[in-house]
Amino acid sequence: MRTVPAYQNREVDAMTALSSRESLAVLAYGTEVERVAVEIDSCEHNVGKARRFAREQLVCWGLPEDNELTDRVLLVVSELVTNAVLHGRTRPHAETETLEVALALKRDFALGVMVTDNSCGLPIVNNIRPSVCSISGRGLALVKAQSDGWTAAFRYGREGASGKAVWAFFKCPQLASLPESMPQSA
Repeated sequence: MRTVPAYQNREVDAMTALSSRESLAVLAYGTEVERVAVEIDSCEHNVGKARRFAREQLVCWGLPEDNELTDRVLLVVSELVTNAVLHGRTRPHAETETLEVALALKRDFALGVMVTDNSCGLPIVNNIRPSVCSISGRGLALVKAQSDGWTAAFRYGREGASGKAVWAFFKCPQLASLPESMPQSA
C-alpha cells in the first residue's frame, strides 16, 4: 500500500491508496457506480468495435475524445480485447465464442475497464523484453504502463470457474466536476 502525502487531496487520490483488488471491489460492487457493458464475438476484427464502444461511452460520461485519459483507456481496451481473442478462446475458431467488455465509473474515484473471456488461464506479465522485431509480447506491459493498476480474477458459475475477468483501473479526478450522465445501453 502506498502512503499518500498529507498535502494531497485524499478524496481525489483515494484510489492510489487502494490495491487493485480493493479498487475492483469498489467498481464492481460499490454504490454510485455507473456501469455499461457489451458482448461481442471473440474475433480479431471486433477489437475496433470494442474500442468504439469504449470511446462512445467515455464521451457520454463527459470525457473529451482527444484527452490523454481517453487515449490510455482506448489503448488498454485494445490490448485486453486482443489478448482475450488470442489467448482466451476455448472453442475452435470455426465456432462462435463471445467476450464481454465492461466499463465502470465512480466519479471522484476511478474508471475501470473489464474484459472477460472463457479461459481459466490467468494472464502473466512476461518479464523478458521482446525483441525489437517481435510483433507480440507487449500487451500486458502496455496495460501495466498505461493504467494505474490491473488485476485478473476467475469468474465462477454453477460448475466452478468459468473463465476470467481482467480489469484495468484509471484514476480520474478530472471527471469529478463533469455533470453526471446515465450510461447508454450497448
